[in-house]
Amino acid sequence: MSDQKSSKQWILPLLIIPLLLLLFTAYLVLNYANGRPIFSLPFSSEKPATQVGKTSETTDLEKRLKLANEEIKKLRSQSTEQTNTLKAKEQEVTRLIAERDRLKKTPATPAATSSETEKKKKTANVTDVYAEMPPKEAANILNELSPTEVVAIIRDIDAEQQAAIIAKMDPKKAAALTQLLAVE
Repeated sequence: MSDQKSSKQWILPLLIIPLLLLLFTAYLVLNYANGRPIFSLPFSSEKPATQVGKTSETTDLEKRLKLANEEIKKLRSQSTEQTNTLKAKEQEVTRLIAERDRLKKTPATPAATSSETEKKKKTANVTDVYAEMPPKEAANILNELSPTEVVAIIRDIDAEQQAAIIAKMDPKKAAALTQLLAVE
């Protein structure tokens, strides 16, 4: 019996006292964290003096919150406007691309075609003149022109006449002319 009594004696100092100290410490920490005075009752209906100061802080925080919310609304409306503008620009780009593709598919205008045909007619007339000339005289004149100009003239002359004219030309000019004719 004395052993049982002695074991009960140890329960009080080893378990109950540290448990009470732990609960008291937790109470103090929680009161301090909540901004209440350290030795106040947990459920008192009285407002401590520190809450009066918090009221002004609360109103200040509410004002800042309202300003922040207004700023958010303003930024959202700007974002919406920019999104709408972007969509409009994308539609315009799509429309312009479609217009470009449509214009690419349509044939050239008659004005551009007529100027090209006039140029071809003039070149054909000049080609006829050089085709009728003796090869030596044609070669002397064509030596004075650039090879690209000569190609435009000599291209439509028959192969025998081309060979005779190129044979009478300056060798360097004839080589450049031959290269250009081979490319076309």
